[in-house]
Amino acid sequence: MYRKRNSWGKAAGICLLSLSLMGAGTAAESDGVSGAAGEIPENVTDALLACPQQTVKIPLNARISLDALFQYEPYLYYEVGDRSVVRVTSQGIAVPLAKGTTSVETTVSGDNREPASCIFRLTVVDPTARAIGKSPKAESRNQKLNGKNVYVNTVVLPPGLPTDIGFGKDKIGFTEPMKAIVERHGASYAINGTYFSAYGGEPVPYGTLIKDGELVYGGTGGTLIGFGTDGRARMEEIRATIEGGTDGLYDSKHRWKASWVNRTGGATTIYTPHRGARIGTSEGVMIVVSGGKVAKVTEKENVKIPQDGFVIVKLRTNLKAEQERFPIGRKVHYRVLYANGKGRVADWNGVVTGVHAWPRLTQDGKLAVKDEKNAERAARSGIGITKDGGVVLATVGRATFGEIAQVLRAKGAVQAMSLDGGASAGIYSQGVMHFTPGRELSHTLMFGANLR
Repeated sequence: MYRKRNSWGKAAGICLLSLSLMGAGTAAESDGVSGAAGEIPENVTDALLACPQQTVKIPLNARISLDALFQYEPYLYYEVGDRSVVRVTSQGIAVPLAKGTTSVETTVSGDNREPASCIFRLTVVDPTARAIGKSPKAESRNQKLNGKNVYVNTVVLPPGLPTDIGFGKDKIGFTEPMKAIVERHGASYAINGTYFSAYGGEPVPYGTLIKDGELVYGGTGGTLIGFGTDGRARMEEIRATIEGGTDGLYDSKHRWKASWVNRTGGATTIYTPHRGARIGTSEGVMIVVSGGKVAKVTEKENVKIPQDGFVIVKLRTNLKAEQERFPIGRKVHYRVLYANGKGRVADWNGVVTGVHAWPRLTQDGKLAVKDEKNAERAARSGIGITKDGGVVLATVGRATFGEIAQVLRAKGAVQAMSLDGGASAGIYSQGVMHFTPGRELSHTLMFGANLR
């Protein structure tokens, strides 16, 4: 169903379509829809926005990209009728919370796009068994690299294994032993993540991180490995742009911009619950958004971060201006847009887990790094993607970047990049730390069929 909006953002017409993700021929739900939208009206034909045709169904242990249902339109806004059933991230990923049915209103807008809306049903159903192809293969052994004996640990994972990022004490800016993070989340396999501030100050990551379909840290560009809703991996140069909107719209009259998510220092930063209980700063003007609407506008206050929202902190502004722009009760939201190394739009909104690190080790099957004479040797971790979409994890006790690139390529990685190394290097497989980090970690990249 679509709604054509007039200049005040009100609905002028309405039409229902729906979609089943559980197989062709599944009937749409006939019971009522929970949430503010109430019952869904009958179909009408004057559609400006292509909508699903049957009830969208999501297993409780799955994630889906709602953006994919709308051909990855760049400026989409989702309003969920019953927020206890499903959460929709800023990247348009539907994250189930509990079994049930709700309405989801979708609005598309933009400077060169006439606003239009649709409403469809979404139902969260029982978890489904995950079909994993080949069995993962872990190996630890001494081998020679450029004439030197080194201890090499590798894990080769089949395509589609679910992924997640675990944080120290489940918050950004804290550390914890790698094994404690991994076991708390029920992971079967894991490797350390990107670089972080390990030698003083708050232990925050240096690279961009995506968790549960949400940009949870950073916003810079560089090489990212990303895993889609189906678990499939991809690796490319990616830059994230954060654009906000109001009243469900993203045209020039309603748009605002942010520099970072959960990282201090930008002119405008968004803080989400992954940052902790409070934003951790008292500089600037704070716009507190709860349940999709402005709840508070204040200044110079280390405010609490709502569990159902976020806080915008703006440094180069004044309180009165922001109170006028963000009055209490106004709808406020944001989108993360991704572009590739050539500046073209990249459909990374379907990525549920992502890690940014460097340097690139292999690209399209060729080595992408060359060691200088007397290149530094240290403990190294790296991750790669095989031709069939599998994932290779590797940790080497003492190696150069060029040597760990060789290890990953020998295991079939056609795309690969380095992760943090030194005392951060660590790899875990089926209850065993095959290489234990020499310090606590801020986060780790995890894999397993029963992640929690």
